[in-house]
Amino acid sequence: MGDVSQALNWYIREVIRLPQSDISSAVASREWFIKQVIQEINGRTDEPALYPGQNTLYFGSYFKGTKVAAVDEFDVLVIIDSNNGVFSQNGVGIGTGLGRADPNPKYYERYKKSDGSGVSPRKLLNWLKDVVESATDKYGVEEPVQSGQAITVTIKSKDLKIDLVPAGVFRHNVSGETFYNIPKGDQENGWILTAPQRDIERLKAVAKDKENFRNIIRLCKRARDTYDFGVSSFAIESAVVGYGERNYWYGDLYRDFRAVLWSLAEAFRGGVILDPFENQKNLIAGVASLDWYAERLEGIIEGMDECLDWERQDKVRERVYEILENL
Repeated sequence: MGDVSQALNWYIREVIRLPQSDISSAVASREWFIKQVIQEINGRTDEPALYPGQNTLYFGSYFKGTKVAAVDEFDVLVIIDSNNGVFSQNGVGIGTGLGRADPNPKYYERYKKSDGSGVSPRKLLNWLKDVVESATDKYGVEEPVQSGQAITVTIKSKDLKIDLVPAGVFRHNVSGETFYNIPKGDQENGWILTAPQRDIERLKAVAKDKENFRNIIRLCKRARDTYDFGVSSFAIESAVVGYGERNYWYGDLYRDFRAVLWSLAEAFRGGVILDPFENQKNLIAGVASLDWYAERLEGIIEGMDECLDWERQDKVRERVYEILENL
């Protein structure tokens, strides 16, 4: 009888596992780069200042243990002193800015929106871009570019991208929780609220007693990449974490992966994956070809199922590789 779990473990180990040497090299490059940026900001006066507490926050797939195949990018919040600030939603102040800067250059006129309604995300992104250019212009770093809500830098020698996102830091007026506001990255020049630590803690809580939970997220993300799904990595991860919160976990890689794929296919056909922290936000709203994506996931399930009666394990492994790599 074919052992699909064994074949999946081989695939994880040999195809999508992150090599330790690559991790060490990428992390060293990231730390060097962040150090240059911090030194540049600290060397400037009469400009936005770093938050005096934790002034950077790493987030994204790598830091949650769900990155696939290559350590080729990092996501970093650059946390700006927000003393004397108020974060509002729908005209109601919900958060009080944290920090010590007084007066605080972040709130100077030159960083405000043209209508004076608050700090301009676009102007803060331009400021951060200038900081990065000054910090790295003599090193082997490509010129930074704005990419949505981030300033993206490529370290050519390492084929490594780092997304820097400027973030204000606030304490919620009701819950007391620390949260951040980051550029929305849209034409409206708006801000959105984020709390990356909640996302990380949610994943940790669900994965704690579920064998191979993170590996199954990585397998689903790999399927997204190889079948070219127009769905965000965060949407895939959110759907799997939601499944883990609601459903029985077998502790068998094949059975759990199969069940997660069915659940994800159903979500695609239904056209809804809700943001875990903004329940009114559908993470796959407007995405085309969702039925086609669901069919591809069902095809992976069928491909695994057909291996169960095979005698030769090498053929099982070969078949699993073919369906996950879309060959």
